Amino acid sequence: MKKLFPLLMFFCAPVLAQQVYLPHEVEKQAEPAGGLAALNQFISTNLRIPFETSVKGINGRVYLKGVVQPDGSMGDIEVTRGLDTLCNAEAVKVLGLYRAWKPAVLGGQKVRQTVFFPITFKANARPGYDDARKAFVEYFNETFVPIDSARAKYRRTTPVDERGFVAGDVAYEESKGKRWKRLGEAKFARTPIRFKSGFVNPVSDSITAYRISARDYNEASHATEVTFDKDGHMLSYVEYDVFGKSSLTKNYDLNGMVRYQQIISDSTTVEVAWDANGQIRNHREIHTSATGSRAEPYLMNAWGPDGTQYVKNGNGYWRAISETPYGQPLFEQGKVVNGLKDGKWIGGLADSARYYEEEYALGEFKSGVSWVNGEKVEYTNPMVSPVFKGGINELYKFLAMNIRYPAEASRRGVTGRVMLSFVVCEDGSMCEYKVENRVGFGLDEEALRVVKLMNGKWYPGTMRGQKVRVKYNVPINFQMETSRAMIFR
Repeated sequence: MKKLFPLLMFFCAPVLAQQVYLPHEVEKQAEPAGGLAALNQFISTNLRIPFETSVKGINGRVYLKGVVQPDGSMGDIEVTRGLDTLCNAEAVKVLGLYRAWKPAVLGGQKVRQTVFFPITFKANARPGYDDARKAFVEYFNETFVPIDSARAKYRRTTPVDERGFVAGDVAYEESKGKRWKRLGEAKFARTPIRFKSGFVNPVSDSITAYRISARDYNEASHATEVTFDKDGHMLSYVEYDVFGKSSLTKNYDLNGMVRYQQIISDSTTVEVAWDANGQIRNHREIHTSATGSRAEPYLMNAWGPDGTQYVKNGNGYWRAISETPYGQPLFEQGKVVNGLKDGKWIGGLADSARYYEEEYALGEFKSGVSWVNGEKVEYTNPMVSPVFKGGINELYKFLAMNIRYPAEASRRGVTGRVMLSFVVCEDGSMCEYKVENRVGFGLDEEALRVVKLMNGKWYPGTMRGQKVRVKYNVPINFQMETSRAMIFR
């Protein structure tokens, strides 16, 4: 018997680990690593209500049962009560992506436990969808505010595919009595591109991908843009508001999980990132002034892959992964006080090589040094924006001398603010021009024409002492009172 007891103990542990327990049978129940709120945020971010279901409208739940494994993943997911085939499949897929569970514990060991979890599907019906035309037909008043068709001045028709993504030219029409007159269209395109993301190809160069879009000749977007790789994996998703300004961005990994989300409002941009297991990584807020300039981000919350929260409500010690300007993973850490960097901050690369060291005093940058190809570079500002040669006054003069108020806009008394963006490259040249929000009546085209004349007239921006590509925004305000356009930063 003395030899039998150790043998029984040897077989006991594997049996314990293989058995599936109910919540009341364990000493410590399985739970989301970052808490239930973090899991719910993960689900709401990743859940895509099937298109044909969302058009009709829905408000219901899919009830799931799964087994949380000792490694924190969930398997054997099944529907105990569902809605329809498509919603049920979507619920199973999204819950299976989340692998940041704290497993159940029994007898000091991690064990398998059954978990019951509901996922809510809620969407208002979308009466603007015309099933016969496979398109959304939307109506607007004179200022492009949505309105009922009987009182509408303008109409927009957006063809879509079975997933709800744009699938043809977006057409605009103007009401002329009982008839609709064609004003123009944004051309549908399936454009081959090179795509680079740390969530998809962290080491290798950019990959072959394609983007579906509907843009006008100013490169302003008139529909949600989605990027896919050659195998059909969704890599990025960008929604635009009615004026062509991006309002929601999501970047995915190849498992179909959202790893980064950006939500833009009039004055605040909220950025959230997730680790590969689905655990929320960090949450930042960036505030924008009335002139469009952006302040340093407030670092609000940060977690580790195990759910440990390092920064809460803007206070703590930040540990996060970002990217260098050239796509390398960058590991950053430092103290955060009231959402602001404080004291010494350090950044390192994946091979443990130093990348930068910086000193802050409650958000105020004091000094910094970076290492580029082994060379030490000191800098007095971590981020220097591109500068128009001669300074801001020369920029004002350049615009005043070159902008001409379009005749059609002048005749109709149209005023407005056109927001343009472009990239200033490392050599000071310009590329990737885009109208971020439209006014129409020739104002967009005129603003873009003049901005393109500025190519070669910029000093490049720098980040930590290195010349980098920087996206630059220019708001141009067209005002009839002055009979000319003014620029505001």
